[in-house]
Amino acid sequence: MALLVTFGVLQLTAGVLSGWLMVAQGDAAWTRRLRIRAAARIRQGHIDLLMMGTLLVAIGVAVPGPQPVAEAAIAWGSWVGPLLFFPLAWKPELGRRRWYGVLDRLGFVALTIGFLVLAVDVLTR
Repeated sequence: MALLVTFGVLQLTAGVLSGWLMVAQGDAAWTRRLRIRAAARIRQGHIDLLMMGTLLVAIGVAVPGPQPVAEAAIAWGSWVGPLLFFPLAWKPELGRRRWYGVLDRLGFVALTIGFLVLAVDVLTR
């Protein structure tokens, strides 16, 4: 099975499991019990995991044998962004930390490089 398909299925599974956090944050008692301060971040992470997982599966099926650098960059970047939303649900102030912003941007840079390399690869086949 293609690596991107495997990572995509794992990401979709994480997205489905994060749905339980969506259920919890929808209930005021659970929100207090779990000390969730920014519930919208859970929704963002949940949706992003599902979207990126779907993209990974689609790319893995549509593009056999992508360049390893594209595969690695897309796989890594597709996990970083969605997962960074979840800590913000409990500690919104993390978003103002320099290292947090750097990590977020590195994930986006990885995705950008990965998709550019993939596009060139697909167009030159």
